[in-house]
Formats: sequence, structure tokens, C-alpha cells
Amino acid sequence: MKVIQRLRQFARANEGVAALEFAIIAPLLMVPLLLGSVDLVDVMGANKRAQNAASSLADVVARDTEISNAELSSMWQALDVLMYPDSSAAMEMRISSISIVNASTARVMWSEGHGGMSARQAGTTVALDSRMMTVGSSVIMVESAYKYDAPLGFLFQNQIRMTHNAYRRSRLVDPIPRVA
Repeated sequence: MKVIQRLRQFARANEGVAALEFAIIAPLLMVPLLLGSVDLVDVMGANKRAQNAASSLADVVARDTEISNAELSSMWQALDVLMYPDSSAAMEMRISSISIVNASTARVMWSEGHGGMSARQAGTTVALDSRMMTVGSSVIMVESAYKYDAPLGFLFQNQIRMTHNAYRRSRLVDPIPRVA
């Protein structure tokens, strides 16, 4: 009789029910949070790598005395290293040499595209920030677009397009010539 009475008493007891429910539900709520944070950290890393790739290529070109096809080819290959562990196949880039004609006009001297981004036409005008408009100088402009696919797809189900522009002044010669 004592056992049955204790079982009835246990069945009627409701102290600690909230704590028990929380202990059961909390792990289920934390899993999506964990998976979402993995996606978020990965997209932030990919964004930083894409930004660094654009900046690095602009810096390499700005330090050169001339740009050849072989140098451009090796720069495009360097994207694999710069974007690791992400794939550089989703990276579109364009390197352009821009000459500042006057306080309001900047013209493309030469341009090369990669990965689906087309080159700018030589002689076309480009809008630059007024702080870059030093008459008689030139600027190397690298534009990049990276299409990011989340590995888990939990937080970001759709592809994210990240764009970055990097600008560098020519260091050794101005403007930097494009040779074959």
C-alpha cells in the first residue's frame, strides 16, 4: 500500500517541472544556434579573404613597373592561395589602371577581367572618390565579387554576393604600362 501511495504522490507532484522541461528543450534550441554560428563565422572569414585578395592584387600591381600577361596569369593563380580554404572559382575580379585627367575625370588606361567579370574599355571614364583625384597621377583599381555558398546552409540558404574594391597609387612608375 505504501508503494502505491508513494506513486500517486509522485504523479501529483509538479515541483521542478519547468526545470525538467528546460533541460529537455534547451539542447534542441541550442543546435540551430550552433549551426547558425558556424555559418556566420564561415561567411565572415570568406568575406575577409575576398577583401584581402582584392587588396593584395592591387598592392602587387601598384609595386610593379609594368604588367604582362604572364604576371596577370600568376596573379589569377594566386587567388587559389589567397582564398584558401574557400574555392577561388567563385571569385570574379577586374584590375584596372586609372589615369586622373582633371579634378573631375578619371579614365581607364587598361583593364583585365577574370572569372566572368569583363574588362573595362580603355578610355572610358570611371567615378572615383574626390580624395583620389590628384591630377596627373594614376590609381590601380581592383574590383572583386565573390559568390559565397554556406557549407551548412542553415543561416544562409541563398548564395551571398560579396563585393570589394581596392585602390592603390602607383609606386614606381605612373601610370603602370600594360605589355604583352
